[in-house]
Amino acid sequence: MNRALAALSLALLAAGLTTACAPTSSDIEERVLGTVAAGSTLTVTDLLPEEGAKRFTVACPYESAADVAARLDVDGKAVPDLSDRDDAQALVVVTSDGIDAGELPRDRVDFCSTGGAWPVYSGDADDSLAVTRNDDDVYVVTR
Repeated sequence: MNRALAALSLALLAAGLTTACAPTSSDIEERVLGTVAAGSTLTVTDLLPEEGAKRFTVACPYESAADVAARLDVDGKAVPDLSDRDDAQALVVVTSDGIDAGELPRDRVDFCSTGGAWPVYSGDADDSLAVTRNDDDVYVVTR
């Protein structure tokens, strides 16, 4: 019994440490908002954390986790499912450690108002993005 409790405690501690190291949606949101607020043009990789991204995309409203996962060639369980929502989009980044995904509210920044589904970009892509602000004070990012 004591061994089982000790093993359970270690497993819970390890799980807690693993999730404590992963970026949260709010961390990703603040980093991305800071990036888009800094200028009128940027490259797609400016949206990423400093290093470690292999490939990435933006999941737009009404996209299912299965569609985004197929586009990135990853397991759909780690991808946000926005199939029933229009209030958010998600930056989904494939790294050597797994998948980092963070939802971004569309009332602060909008990646999905034009152009349909985002393609998959490599971690070193240099495609340009334009940033404007609309009348509702939302940053609109277009490819």
